[in-house]
Amino acid sequence: MNYRPNIELISSANALDGIKIAQSHLPDLILMDIHLPGLDGLEAFERLKGISETKNIPVIALTADAMTIDIKKAIDLGFHSYITKPIDVEKFIKSIDSIIPPIVNN
Repeated sequence: MNYRPNIELISSANALDGIKIAQSHLPDLILMDIHLPGLDGLEAFERLKGISETKNIPVIALTADAMTIDIKKAIDLGFHSYITKPIDVEKFIKSIDSIIPPIVNN
């Protein structure tokens, strides 16, 4: 059975607060909604990449935008992966597991 006691979820209601949280907590992974209030996820991602403490944190895009051009743009920017809504849970978990391996309980 796979479980993830090593993962703690910290959330933010907007990109600017999320950037501050990323700088102070230095997470192993960031899940980034592309349509955030105020500053969109693409711009927030670019800001994170411009900060020395956060530039190497993998970011997974979460969005309802499923057009090939949107996916290509995000991947070309450097997002680790791109998950569309509604979320394919298996794909989502595999994407997270590629960054933070699960703890296996025998």
